Amino acid sequence: MDDLIARYTDADEDSRLTRQYIAKMEYDTTMYLLRDYLQPGQKVCELGAATGRYSLSFADMGCNVTSVELVPDQVNILTQKAKAQGKPLTIHQGSACSVPFIEDSSQDLCVVLGPLYHLKTERERQQVIEEAQRILKPGGVVALAYIPRFFVAGLFAKVFPELVTPEVMTELTEAGTVSSVNANRFFRVGYFSMPEEMEALLAHGEFSLLRHSATDGIGRLISEGVNHFSPEQYQSWLNYHLATCDEPTLLGASNHGLVIGKKPQ
Repeated sequence: MDDLIARYTDADEDSRLTRQYIAKMEYDTTMYLLRDYLQPGQKVCELGAATGRYSLSFADMGCNVTSVELVPDQVNILTQKAKAQGKPLTIHQGSACSVPFIEDSSQDLCVVLGPLYHLKTERERQQVIEEAQRILKPGGVVALAYIPRFFVAGLFAKVFPELVTPEVMTELTEAGTVSSVNANRFFRVGYFSMPEEMEALLAHGEFSLLRHSATDGIGRLISEGVNHFSPEQYQSWLNYHLATCDEPTLLGASNHGLVIGKKPQ
């Protein structure tokens, strides 16, 4: 846990989602996929809110937002930003695995856009979906983001060839983790999922699957082209991507995936 907190202390999450087209696509796609559940007056909880790029956007749309973040530094930044922007967020420091300060059956939407990248045990991941199930109203919606281990393997081949060893690749394939001292901290504190694993996690929480999307598609794999698009080209590519992001064969190749599920009425 200390390594995880250290990894995200002083991290600029807002900049990550805006400085390149390949990251902007992640944000734009996520907001597009959630658009039907972000109506004014909806009660929205974000577990793992970081510095608030999504939570503040939800508040801009008229939602009543509760933000939960583990890292104290990120909580401080989010609190300052919400105050500066006059956004009435309810902000808590805490883990996505346990949010006792949020009432049962009180939320319309629960968004988890980061914690599952780092919860290495199945029980921890189950705790997140159990908490989402508890705090959501009947018929409420949960959205879970994950990083596919297939994408990470390709990233190693492209950017970190020193990690393409039998030991690293076997661990990544079989366990979804990377413990090599040669890997940077993000990978060492990470957990990388199988797409079908996320659908099983929804089922554990008794959620029905509404949508399973490749948030980035193949954008990260062709980043040299995408990041140099003109604004018009980016919009054309985004439109194409949004029309195809539910294609199952893209799920393992995408940097991020998003599963959306509905709690029974």
